[in-house]
Amino acid sequence: MTDKEQLQMLLGQVKQLKARMDKKDRDEQERRRAETVNARSANVRETALTPVAAVAMPRIPDRFVYKGLEIIPGGFLALESVWRNHWVGADVATPFNAIPYGFATAGHTDEFHFSARATRPALLVRGDLSPTTHIQGYFETDFLGAAQTANANQSNSYNLRVRQAYTNIDNDDYGLHFTAGQTWSLVTMNSLGTRPDTSLQPPTIDHNYMPGYVWDRNPGIRIYKDFGKQFWLALAAEGSANTFAAPGPGFGPVSTLLPNNLGIPAPALLALATNGGSLNTLDTYSFNRLPDLVGKAAWDAPLGDRTVHLEAFGVAREMTERVYFGNHRVWVGGVGAGAIIPIIPKLLEFQVSGMIGRGVGRLASSQLPDATYSAFGALQPLYQRSLLVGATLHPTPQTDVFAFAGGDIAGKNPQVTAINGTIFAGGYGNPLYNNIGCSLENPISQVTPGVAAAVPLAALGNPLFNCSGQTHALREITTGAWHTLYEGPAGKIRVGVQFAHIIRNGFNAVGGAPHGSENTILTSFRYFPF
Repeated sequence: MTDKEQLQMLLGQVKQLKARMDKKDRDEQERRRAETVNARSANVRETALTPVAAVAMPRIPDRFVYKGLEIIPGGFLALESVWRNHWVGADVATPFNAIPYGFATAGHTDEFHFSARATRPALLVRGDLSPTTHIQGYFETDFLGAAQTANANQSNSYNLRVRQAYTNIDNDDYGLHFTAGQTWSLVTMNSLGTRPDTSLQPPTIDHNYMPGYVWDRNPGIRIYKDFGKQFWLALAAEGSANTFAAPGPGFGPVSTLLPNNLGIPAPALLALATNGGSLNTLDTYSFNRLPDLVGKAAWDAPLGDRTVHLEAFGVAREMTERVYFGNHRVWVGGVGAGAIIPIIPKLLEFQVSGMIGRGVGRLASSQLPDATYSAFGALQPLYQRSLLVGATLHPTPQTDVFAFAGGDIAGKNPQVTAINGTIFAGGYGNPLYNNIGCSLENPISQVTPGVAAAVPLAALGNPLFNCSGQTHALREITTGAWHTLYEGPAGKIRVGVQFAHIIRNGFNAVGGAPHGSENTILTSFRYFPF
């Protein structure tokens, strides 16, 4: 054998040894991620299956093998319930910004629903493209979409609702990773690194989670790199949408209608979808020419016998309106950060996350508007801030007890001008808006049987009793518990209960600041057969 052949053979052996070492490192990373997820309760994470979730009982086959690919079914069957002391008209996902004020007749009653629509099938397929390059595809769905209200604002809730459908590729040689498809946004808190399968949700049963939680779930691409599996950098381009608040009703002689007689047109901010284009033709869509751009840095810092997860992100977005026969665009964005701190490893952990920015309302659970417009039609982005804090206790390996508090707050942006003796009010949170009718129940349902009132008394012809009601803040405190009743060869059974107290505060205007509140009790029974 020549020296060249010996050298080539030696290089091949070194490469094989490196591949084995990389696989060992990857297996250790997966074991570590599994321990982290289990300590943080895999049930309350919204990902129904992770690439390491199926290694608990190695003696029992828990996957299929086809052409060298591992095929791992997952997900759960669910029966859940929700009771609210003020009727909203919602399933187990609370629309926080629709918590009723006093004018809504239905809001003076309570509501209860059983629901199996949270049932969530999932499937993971993974394999190796080479000894050091690995691929996985993940899909999960549920039935919480509503066709007539489906949109792409936050959760892409078309029927059948695609929660996640993505491909992820990992390269061990360079620590590079690539994700393409629909998954949790990079603005969403992670429990480890910046991987799409380590996104972390509050342990709530409510499928809109709670005010203060920052998240999005839309299609996009993500490129990220790890440095020793401890420090991570990521960049993503994600599906975009914008939400807007129209001016509220003015009080007395104050007008909130654009002075069209002076040639000032209303801005075009949204448009109906076209038939045959596979979008919801009953809903409107904002004008988006660019995706949202998100960057994140994360550090899984070893601290004695525990690992502390720290992260920070920034997001840049563009808004477009059409007015005065031209397109006008505004760049907006925000920054956020989060931390997960094991106070007592495997027993008690604390987490905090938040965001502040301009035009980022749709990236939080409350779905506060991104922007409004002035009396002359100019886009006016709104400032928002979100904060979520909470702790989870694991008193036994089968039980998790949690307590969280959070809130989303929107800043006001009032616009006032006088033209030819007429005062025009616009913007968001304007003190010249009319709130007199916000707490006065509309008796229209008593006059017209079978018609529920969701509009203030002004709808009966008295403009004095109107309600602007624009939301200033939404806050929630919640507590609950999850318990594993069974875990064995037949899968796992988990039950949960949650209580939440939610407060909605409107901006102060003529008639005061409206107020709404909601007490909610939710229960969940989930069977994980795989």
